[in-house]
Parts: sequence; C-alpha cells; structure tokens
Amino acid sequence: MATIRIIGLAREGLGPTPIDGHYLVKFDISNGFVDIVTTPFKEAATDYGTMFDACEVWRTAHGIRPDGKPDRPLTAYHVVIE
Repeated sequence: MATIRIIGLAREGLGPTPIDGHYLVKFDISNGFVDIVTTPFKEAATDYGTMFDACEVWRTAHGIRPDGKPDRPLTAYHVVIE
C-alpha cells in the first residue's frame, strides 16, 4: 500500500493549511483546474499501489509556470508516502 499524507506547505512562513496531516483521496487536474480531496483517515485514502506510483502522482504537472518550469501543485506540500 502506498498512500500520500500531506505534512504541510513546503514554503516556510505561510502557516498551516486545512489539509495538513490529511491523506490524499483525489487529485484531478483534467478539467483545467486543480481538484484536491483529502481525508484525515488513512483507511479512506487512495492506495497508489507502489511508492513509485505515489511519487508520480505527487509530481503530476498542470501546465507550465511563468518561469518555464512544470506547474506541479502537490509539490507545494511536504508529503510522506506511507
């Protein structure tokens, strides 16, 4: 089993978010916007199968940032793959 738990924002000084400590249930960028659904319960989290597959989800890109790098919304967070 490989779940993604969000620890908090990777950038310091921005404070906590409502999803800190939660597990990822859904991450969808197919509709032109970012849809993130989380749960505080590990048993309700999505099982991505392997750590590699969970890492691929975490690194999923949503277009290109103004600086020319891939826009990877989940990488804004420190995560633990469990």
